[in-house]
This record gives sequence, structure tokens and C-alpha cells, in this order.
Amino acid sequence: MPSASVNGEGGPPPAGIFEPSESFAVRAIGRNKLLVVAIAVAVGLLAAGLGFLRQPTYTATASLQVGQVNPNSPGFLGYTQSAASLATAFSRSVGAAPVLATVERKLRLSRQLAASRLAAEPIPQAPVFQVVATGPSERGAVKLANVAAGAVVAYESKSNSANPQAKSLLHDYRRTSLVLRRAVMRVAEVDASSAGSEELLEAEAAKSAAQIQLEATGKAYTEAVTSQAPRKGLVSFLAGATTASSDRRSTAQLYGFIGLLAGLALGCGVAVLRERRRLRGPAEPSGGDALKPRPRSAQPA
Repeated sequence: MPSASVNGEGGPPPAGIFEPSESFAVRAIGRNKLLVVAIAVAVGLLAAGLGFLRQPTYTATASLQVGQVNPNSPGFLGYTQSAASLATAFSRSVGAAPVLATVERKLRLSRQLAASRLAAEPIPQAPVFQVVATGPSERGAVKLANVAAGAVVAYESKSNSANPQAKSLLHDYRRTSLVLRRAVMRVAEVDASSAGSEELLEAEAAKSAAQIQLEATGKAYTEAVTSQAPRKGLVSFLAGATTASSDRRSTAQLYGFIGLLAGLALGCGVAVLRERRRLRGPAEPSGGDALKPRPRSAQPA
């Protein structure tokens, strides 16, 4: 019988009853850990080399600014907030058709390929956004970033400064001006011909109506032109692209990390297979030996 403790309870259980049994795979990896590490390092270095030899992608950025920043202006805080929102909106124009057409004309790059290599990144809480360009060479990425940034500046200046209402009002102003001239000439003719007062009054009324209409049209045209955005300075260069960064190093690191993980998995598999082969012991007898007749057991006398 097991001896009882002082409290009357049973004694402690034998050691090892509640310890988890070590799995075969863990034992195999522990016995061959150097082999696992060697395979993982070898595969990781091989993958890193492949990533380093891969054709790198170069990235260049050009910075654009919305408006002109004047910290001494009384409305500087409000301008910064509104300009930051405009920068986010203007950054989307990097994929506009006129911008891609300019890139195609200057760099002989198709619009589809240019669109895949261009992107825009607005800087939070700042009236600035960046035009990001990628390419297979440093020179190509820098040229694409600068050409696309210049095309964005031209596109925004043209699209935001044009007011179709101003053109229509100018046409109305010219037409009303001709009507007023004819009315003035009609008043002079009626006055010179000593016609009746009724006809003179009608000519004077037509002249006054044309004059009032001309003044109203001229005022509306002035307001439309004044409300237009400036043709220069709406979006301007802050810093052009001069160099481009390569992803060769980061790609080699990524490939090396993936290769290291794959090497660890491969090494563990090799360790398990090696351990199983070790536990099987010596090889079974060959087929020739198995066919040899076995000696008969001794017969009783």
C-alpha cells in the first residue's frame, strides 16, 4: 500500500506521469539541428542571391505645392487646411488623360504603361503632394517623374483657370454693344428727321434698355473673370526629382527571408527522414540470401 502523508492524503505521484511525451519530429529535429540550420542558411543565401540578381525597379519622386505659402498672412491657418484638401484632390490628376498624353508625346511611353508606373501621394496636413514614378532605370524614373509633374502643373492651371461662363458673357457683351450703337444711331436719325415725339421716345427707350443691358453684362463678365483661378501659381514645383532609389536591397532581403523559412521547412523534413532511416536499423537481407534453403531442424530419434 502507498504510504499516506501527514495530512492523510496520498503521496505525490511518481515523476514523469504528467510530463508530455516528446514527439518523434521534435526528437528528430533536435538530433539533426545542425543539419536543419545548414539547409536553412544555404537555401536563404541562394534565395537572397536570386533576389539580388533580379532586375531592380527604380523609384523617383517630384514634389508639387498648391498655391503660395505665406506664414505671415492673417489667414495662413485656413489656407493650410484648405490647400491640404486641394492637394489631395489635385494628386488624382496624375492619371488624367491630358497628363498621360503629355507623357506619351515627350517620352514615347504608352498611356497604359505610363499609368502603371505613375502614382501620387498627398502629404497629410500639408499643401504638398508627390508624383511617384517607377522604371527599370534610374534615368527613366527621374525623367518620368519630372515630365509627369510638369504635365500636372499645366493641366491644373488650364482646367481651373478656364471659365466657360466668361466666354459666353463676352459674346453677349459684344452683341449688346452693337445693339446699343444701333440704338444711338436710331435716336440721331429720328432727331434729325424731325419725326414725332412718340417715335423719338421709342428710340430713346431702346437706347436706354441697350445701355442698361450692356452695363449688366459687363459687370457679370468682370465678376466671372475675377473669380477665375490664376493661370500661374495654382500648382507649382516644390522639388523636382534628381535621383531614384532602387529596390534591389529590399528585394534581396525579402527573398532571403522567404528562402530561410523554406529552408527551415526543408531541413526539418530532411531531419525527420534521416531519423526514420536511422531507426530502421541495418538493411534487410538481399533477395539472393532470402532464397537460400534454411537448415532443417533435427528429427527426434
